[in-house]
Amino acid sequence: MKKFTFLLVAALMALSQSVNAQEDKNMFNHLGVGVGVGVLNGVNFELATPVTDYLAVRVGYAFLPSLSYKTDVDIDSDDPTIIADEVEVEGKLNKKDFKVLLDVYPFKGSSFRLTAGAYIGADKLVTARNTEPFLNPADWGTAGIKLGDYRVTSDSQGNVEADIKVAKFKPYLGIGFGRAVPKKRVSFNFDLGVQFWGSPGVWTNTKDDFGNISYSKLTKQDVNNEDADKVFDIMEKISVCPVISFRINGRIF
Repeated sequence: MKKFTFLLVAALMALSQSVNAQEDKNMFNHLGVGVGVGVLNGVNFELATPVTDYLAVRVGYAFLPSLSYKTDVDIDSDDPTIIADEVEVEGKLNKKDFKVLLDVYPFKGSSFRLTAGAYIGADKLVTARNTEPFLNPADWGTAGIKLGDYRVTSDSQGNVEADIKVAKFKPYLGIGFGRAVPKKRVSFNFDLGVQFWGSPGVWTNTKDDFGNISYSKLTKQDVNNEDADKVFDIMEKISVCPVISFRINGRIF
């Protein structure tokens, strides 16, 4: 986070200096559009405008296809009327973000750039839901699915859910090559950087000793399973998401 703050301040200083060095007619005088594909940030679309010869602003949207996976999970119940042993659960990837980025070019006419900004979007990175009802809503809270030694409790609709969550606001730092607004009509761009999305966690409905159900973050102690402990340890260390993307940019005017 300190590196992000430092680079952002550097970008603002570059903006201030370059604005003083440029005439007003050279500011925001072009508009570019880009489309690209990347590793872990998927398909992305952008609009860009140069502020000066040394600074450009990009706004856009990036998403990964909503891949899904289905599996059967054991049911854990206090209700003797539930005779099913398993329920089908579907997990879906949900990575969708808007982005606002500042490109700083150290030299006039340079294609190399430093980039600082943020991705803002979905915090539920992966969601898991049962595909068919297995519990009458009137009996909600009496059953759920097994996650190690932990019960994922049903909600008021008789369904279960579990989510892997990250931060909604994800600061970004990176480097790149290529002008977001080409000097000619078309340019090719490359970006390499990281999103700082915090420490991922598993969130689900939890039932306390008094029967109250709340949506909260699980811990290793809650699940109490050796294999799950390893997953939690690895997941909590993945506090950044790498971004590698290639993009074609065109100048509209």
